Amino acid sequence: MATSSSSSSSSAVALLLIDIQKGFDHPAYTGRSTPGFEANIARLLASFRAAPNTHVIHVCHHSRSEDSPLHPSRPGVQFMDYAAPQPGELVRSKDVNSAFIGTNLESVIKGLDLRTLVIVGLTTGHCVSTSVRMASNLRVVDHPHGGVAAGHNPSAEIVVVSDATAMYDWTASDGIHDGEALHRVHLATLDGEFCVVRDTEEVLRLLNNMGR
Repeated sequence: MATSSSSSSSSAVALLLIDIQKGFDHPAYTGRSTPGFEANIARLLASFRAAPNTHVIHVCHHSRSEDSPLHPSRPGVQFMDYAAPQPGELVRSKDVNSAFIGTNLESVIKGLDLRTLVIVGLTTGHCVSTSVRMASNLRVVDHPHGGVAAGHNPSAEIVVVSDATAMYDWTASDGIHDGEALHRVHLATLDGEFCVVRDTEEVLRLLNNMGR
């Protein structure tokens, strides 16, 4: 694996992991979608770490609320064991939904000159969705999502991995909304407009083809 300090290349691929932290094991979070989430994150990480010309970037949430399981004073702020960073992998913390506010992530990713930015993590309807939308609007890679100017042929893409992102049940004024249904709806609103949605197997094939 090439770390974030390595020289960039137009064929480079990065895995951006958002908020895969122990606080989401708190009993307050129920009804999670994506039963294979943990296994798929582990597979993607292993493959990215083994593949050439790749980068792994971890983002964690440091809540401003002292009552949150993700507050820096609480053990839940730690990364899940299966998604813990390894030496040389970039780590950034945030205290809002977007991974691009209050961090230098925009300049870091632009400096990598990526062909593909792959985004995974928690939760689909909140920090993942917000970060994907901002990555697209900031054009951290030269992507075609949502339309491009006439005559321009984008060379890169943003990929959200459907079975390596997840959502929990959400209580609103009109009742409790199912985590799996919310997960699907949020992916549907992102796909094509801000990114392309693929599954773990498709991303693993992409990495495998890179190594040939």
